[in-house]
Amino acid sequence: MEDYLNYPLIDGPLKALNIKTMHGANYFSGGPIVAIRLDLGPYDEVFTSAIPNFYAKLRAILPSLYGHHCSVGQPGGFFQRVEEGTLLGHVTEHVAIELQTLAGMDVAYGKTRRTGTPGVYNVIFRYFDELAGIYAGKAALNLVNSLLLDLPFDVDRVVAALVEIREGRLLGPSSQAIVAAAEKRGIPWLRLDEYNLIQLGTGRYHKRTRATLTDDTSLVGVEISDDKLMTVRVLQDAGVPAPHTIAVDNLAECLQFARECQRPIVLKPRSGKLGRGVSLALEDPAAIGRALAWARNFDQQVLAQEYIAGNAYRLLVIDYRLAAAVLLTPPQLVGDGLHTVAELIGQLNADPRRGIGDKAELSRVEFDAVSERLLSERKYTMATVLRPGEVLPLQLSGNLKLGGMATDVTDRVDPMTRYLVERAARVVGLNVAGVDIVANSISQSLLEGGAVIEINAAPDFRMHLRPTAGKARDVAGEFVRMLFPPGAAVRMPLFSVTGSHGKTPAVRLIRSVLSAAGYATGMITTDGLYIGDRRLKTGDMSNPDSVALLLKDPTIDCAVMETAHEGIVQKGLGYQFADVGIVLNFDPEDGVGSDDITFIDDLAYAMAVVAEQVYDEGYSVLNADQPLVAEMAERVYSEVVWFSRDYQNQRLRAHVDRGGMATVLDGNDLYWLKGSDRQRIVYLPDLSIDWSGQEGRLDGLMAAVA
Repeated sequence: MEDYLNYPLIDGPLKALNIKTMHGANYFSGGPIVAIRLDLGPYDEVFTSAIPNFYAKLRAILPSLYGHHCSVGQPGGFFQRVEEGTLLGHVTEHVAIELQTLAGMDVAYGKTRRTGTPGVYNVIFRYFDELAGIYAGKAALNLVNSLLLDLPFDVDRVVAALVEIREGRLLGPSSQAIVAAAEKRGIPWLRLDEYNLIQLGTGRYHKRTRATLTDDTSLVGVEISDDKLMTVRVLQDAGVPAPHTIAVDNLAECLQFARECQRPIVLKPRSGKLGRGVSLALEDPAAIGRALAWARNFDQQVLAQEYIAGNAYRLLVIDYRLAAAVLLTPPQLVGDGLHTVAELIGQLNADPRRGIGDKAELSRVEFDAVSERLLSERKYTMATVLRPGEVLPLQLSGNLKLGGMATDVTDRVDPMTRYLVERAARVVGLNVAGVDIVANSISQSLLEGGAVIEINAAPDFRMHLRPTAGKARDVAGEFVRMLFPPGAAVRMPLFSVTGSHGKTPAVRLIRSVLSAAGYATGMITTDGLYIGDRRLKTGDMSNPDSVALLLKDPTIDCAVMETAHEGIVQKGLGYQFADVGIVLNFDPEDGVGSDDITFIDDLAYAMAVVAEQVYDEGYSVLNADQPLVAEMAERVYSEVVWFSRDYQNQRLRAHVDRGGMATVLDGNDLYWLKGSDRQRIVYLPDLSIDWSGQEGRLDGLMAAVA
């Protein structure tokens, strides 16, 4: 991944002055983006229609751009814009999006905007993964510069690199499905590492998951499931059918076990997975000897187990209840008398449903050590031509990661089998378990034939979410419902305060009131991070990077934040939605002329993000005295609460007459208004504060009361 991080830009007429990412809602978008500050150089105000052969070359090198509708609103719309004439920043944006789409990351959002500097544009587009987004942006710029310089450009190589980034860094299918199910429930989430450690919810209400493990998953249960011999013993003690299993040290013990069973046996590593090191249906002493040596390649401790004939099924248990069941079919070749093993594998992988890694509907079949052994057992090679109708398995496991296929059979599970599988998960101690059984039919009780072969912690959801055949099951939704039953709290209230003046007093007052009401409250301000009354970090924490410190804290049930407009412009909010968004005021001298804040309207637009990114059931608290703040009310979906120093403010009065809420000064008295109700809150002189020159503090007081 280091090479992709350091992917170089070629020296071309278009220059990237800066490339950065923004997390969460931001000045440009409601979601995470890559922002390239692009200098068009000699191509400023040069439209693509005026660049010789540019349209033809772009269409030839990236024909899939035909799918981009652009402002035309139909397929081919973007190409129409290029042919008629558009600027190269717009082209770079669409290329960056399409490169990610070709790699299986359909981000489908972008825009290009002028900056205050002539010839310089902000090229904006979404990303699923930060590294993939930056790499795609650089590659898009290199592609456009290559077209301008008549240099070759390898699109396939770029897409392959993005696929590798996707497989190495994106959430796995199970984790992604869990996140999607949480979002559907309105549960906020955070990614805590580069792999699959996820936080669902915020503050003291949060739960953490890694893949399909949870905070509540028993460590002892995981250890039992990892030890196949211990698993069998626990199951047998509980009356769950499981094959007779022993640990063996040598060939003599294996042969003795086979004689006692009077049936074929299985040899497997004690701690193996995905069928590695497993040999099935062994009877011949020589084959048993080879299988013992094979198993020891994966674990020196080997188990001998009676062989159970039948179909392989995976049953998923969530919260100790059966959630889904599939019939698993290992990848296999069927001979036609014409094609070699290698050619048949190529045909198998040509299925458009198959892709690299585990993000596609089906995984490509990789010829690994298990496949090689299955081939060599028949004395075949990759050049062997299979007889017509001859079946050659390529794996022992039907796991989708190995190229297997899954057929949903949930509705056919026998009631006694359901009971035994749920009991198996409970006695092992796994709240989420993948139970592997072998039986002639899933519609038949295990007590009449069949057995539980293994219990798996952190089972893959993919086979149930996207089975090859049969009904998809909402197992991720079941998982989230287990963590957060209907009606359970999922997030702490979040208060976000922005403005040029008065943020710190407002945040401190809100924190004080919440704490006095009994809430364990966290706070970030320009002077540090506070949990309760204790300051744990010093320095300016009013930036997006500090927000996660509050969201992840397991001891608080409320959070109050100063949100500086500089952070919004540079990195975004750092959160998706707040329960209360407060815009106090803005000073034209506070930030205008920096970054892309060219005009006072730009500053207001940046601060408006705080008011806009509020839950629908939340509140946007706005200053009715400043027209540019008041205009924000037209873009919010939450209920607006006004504050004003003028009791006769027409906007505020009309709002209150309609039943709305507001705080307002009448002389030295601060009132709370709601419809026809009027409540005196405080007489300002009683606060012993000199308000002269403290307009920002007064705004903060009124907004905090609101």
